[in-house]
Amino acid sequence: MLRVKFLFALLAIGFYSYSQNDLDAIRYSRVGVNGTSRFVGLGGAFGAVGADLSCGAYNPAGLGLYRKGEISYSGGLKITNNEGIINSKTSTTPNAAFTFNNFGIVGGWPAKNDNESRNIISFSSSQTQNFESKTRMSSYTNSNSIAKDMLNKANQAGSASNLNSYYEGLGYNVYLLDYDSATAKFFSFVDLKRSVLQTRDIVTSGKVNDRNFSYAYAYKDEFYFGLSLGVPKVEYTSTTTHTERDDKDSMKVTLTSTSFSSTYSDGLPFVYGDKLGFNSLTYVEYFKTTGSGLNLKLGGITRVNDHFRVGFYYHTPTIYTLKDQYYNSISASFDKDPSKPVTTKDPVDGGYFNYKIITPGRGSINAAYIIKKLAVIGIDYEVVNYKTASLGSVDVADFAGVNAVIKNKYTLGQNLRVGAEFNIKPVMFRFGYNMQGSPFGNNFNGNFVRQSFCVGAGFRTKNNFYFDMVWVKTISTEDYYLFTTLNSKANLKYNATNLSATIGIKF
Repeated sequence: MLRVKFLFALLAIGFYSYSQNDLDAIRYSRVGVNGTSRFVGLGGAFGAVGADLSCGAYNPAGLGLYRKGEISYSGGLKITNNEGIINSKTSTTPNAAFTFNNFGIVGGWPAKNDNESRNIISFSSSQTQNFESKTRMSSYTNSNSIAKDMLNKANQAGSASNLNSYYEGLGYNVYLLDYDSATAKFFSFVDLKRSVLQTRDIVTSGKVNDRNFSYAYAYKDEFYFGLSLGVPKVEYTSTTTHTERDDKDSMKVTLTSTSFSSTYSDGLPFVYGDKLGFNSLTYVEYFKTTGSGLNLKLGGITRVNDHFRVGFYYHTPTIYTLKDQYYNSISASFDKDPSKPVTTKDPVDGGYFNYKIITPGRGSINAAYIIKKLAVIGIDYEVVNYKTASLGSVDVADFAGVNAVIKNKYTLGQNLRVGAEFNIKPVMFRFGYNMQGSPFGNNFNGNFVRQSFCVGAGFRTKNNFYFDMVWVKTISTEDYYLFTTLNSKANLKYNATNLSATIGIKF
């Protein structure tokens, strides 16, 4: 198992090897804005509002406000139009995917010997995270080629036997670099002074569906208590593809039977003739994570008066048992025969690794103000201590370095959800705002802060059928480093739009 070293203070770092790292722990620690369309329309600020099937994944005490049974299904469309900015050049990659948001059913019965109190049970599946996204960075560069990064890494390793088989070792196997015993150094078959067209595509997919088995108790409609047993299921796939092309043919080579001439360095002996004249390369890092977890959610709400309610909830850390499938591959072509690239892959048949991730617990205080049956305003404040996340496996030493990084690198995160609903019978209008602070402490603005703006509407019929819709815009920015030995900083701007709908019936 490869150990991750603390390379940069920022979150996103370009690939150089495959291994589980701090990014995996943080990825599953940051939930999104998802659930029923009514829940999302208020930005998720339902901690003290209650009476929504999404409450089982947040504050299960909110289920205690149900007076009728209910069943609903929510789905929609996610559209991303992310921007990747490198060397002052912006690239965009639109993407669209259908999403499942929520399914739930709830019912209850009066408490024994107390008709003013009641028991509520519920099952719900809420998609707390959706990973569908595509991001591209592309520009010409003459100083940040992956071949240069591989060369730097190879010379740091010192010998072919010490090369990282996931990265510079792959470059060595396809003749992007070789070892010169006379100088005891590696050299590159790519002229590193020339400009190449460099493109990196990051494609992710998958989701976390949090299945909750919930129980709530309403005591005389003054106090509400609830708990949920959560069983989240994880599916996550990431494919990062880095390509470089000598599209201007600046490294052209002319070969004869005994010699060659080139537009760049001709210091290499003719024995390398078929590996001269770099044409293109493609480097791929792929991994897929599957598994499930277990957590417990506890919550309470009290009715201060007819207009005001306050609540709280606490989620225990989630213990995930995960399996990764992964490989890194590379292909390189040269001027002698560009149609026949040299390719290699490691591991040849793909790698597998089983491990655990423990995400931080989270706690929240909530408030709701109700204006008769005309309007409701909700606000939730939540804290998450990201430095308590950890990874583990059978061998404790596998993740000692990663866990040290997490404790030193991350801090307390703060999340805020605010929403309002206005009832203009038979239509309801909803507005919400959700701020998810960065795991480095930034709030409301700065890198890694996610902000979501929500607008929704819905209507109820006399036969207890209802239909809700919501529009959500989510934005955030990140810094991204393509390589570890070069000044290769890019800026990523994430821009996602979700259009969702919920159909349901009360019984």
